[in-house]
Amino acid sequence: MKLYHIISSVLSAFFGVQNNKKFKEDEDFIEQNGVKYFLIAGFFIVVFGIIVLRSLVGIIVD
Repeated sequence: MKLYHIISSVLSAFFGVQNNKKFKEDEDFIEQNGVKYFLIAGFFIVVFGIIVLRSLVGIIVD
């Protein structure tokens, strides 16, 4: 599974718009490789989102 697919799956999970086919693919990947790739991608996406929100608030407030 490519990095793009992992990131898109994590973003889909954040917004709750995952379809059943993609969910099954992710489930198979997790059974084979573990959940660590999804956790790492999720962590970086959350950190990136916090940085973006802080920047936007800083721009708006100033």
